[in-house]
Amino acid sequence: MDVLCIGEALIDFVSRERGATLVTATQYSAATGGAPANVAAGLSKLGRHARMIATVGDDAFGRKIEHDLAAVGVDCALRVDPDHFTTLAFVKQGEGGDRDFEFNPGAHDYLLPEQISEHDVRQALALHYGSISLRSPQSREATLKAIRLAKAAGVVCSCDPNWRADLWPDHGQGRAAMLEAIAYADILKISDADLEFLAPDHGGDFAAALTVIGFQGRLAAVTLGPDGTWYKAGARTGQAPSPHVRVVETTGSGDAFTACLLDSLIPYQFDLDRVDDGELQRIMLRACAAGALTATGYGAIPSLPDAKEIDALLRMVGNNGMPVSG
Repeated sequence: MDVLCIGEALIDFVSRERGATLVTATQYSAATGGAPANVAAGLSKLGRHARMIATVGDDAFGRKIEHDLAAVGVDCALRVDPDHFTTLAFVKQGEGGDRDFEFNPGAHDYLLPEQISEHDVRQALALHYGSISLRSPQSREATLKAIRLAKAAGVVCSCDPNWRADLWPDHGQGRAAMLEAIAYADILKISDADLEFLAPDHGGDFAAALTVIGFQGRLAAVTLGPDGTWYKAGARTGQAPSPHVRVVETTGSGDAFTACLLDSLIPYQFDLDRVDDGELQRIMLRACAAGALTATGYGAIPSLPDAKEIDALLRMVGNNGMPVSG
């Protein structure tokens, strides 16, 4: 196994009407989502063996999640919960491409510790998780069990702490969960908006903000939307641009970035000392390209690119993310 992903698998209902509210919108695309599930699907599309551990409901949406993940090659380990419906997320698109989420929480909160086996964790090169699975007592215990097993086995921990205000009535608890998730991470992907939530008023000093939030891992990538990413690996820092694309909607773009980043680091066994500065920049450019491509369609998993699509886009753009002339 290359990467073991754990956490939420849900259905995203993404509004197709930019600027409409969830009250007025009438057209939606329904797609399997949830950040860890998207990362698993992205890795599978890139030819990696990704296993997804999650809980879904005993309903059509739970069956859709299993169908959609299996269709792209994800090794599914989904528990069907007879007592809770599959979690649904409704996504509103703002005029400027910004998004707002409303959740109907369900089965994702009931990821159970017994779903996590030492055998699964030890088989993986990396464990990927987020912060949403720290929300309920059961899924929190399961997530921390997986992290403890990974640390004991020398398995790399990859984290993307997503802030979703609708899921955390107590914002302080949500912030604490994100910080806890980050504390265990060797590889961290975090959006600039989420970093601002955790370390407000950092004034664009991302290195200082990472210190404030307690990150002590090997590599951090702060995603900047259309402006690409800023990254830090040990004492090395840099910035990589994002290719300019026609954005349809951005759900899953950060997860595509994460999947591509992990895919590119697997040949190095996540040893950043083996990655020189030029290769590190190329890895980040590739991850930005994966994120940009995902923003060109509706729904995360249907829009996640494969390696040929990423390479084709990179051939079309220069190092500044703009089309190559001639």
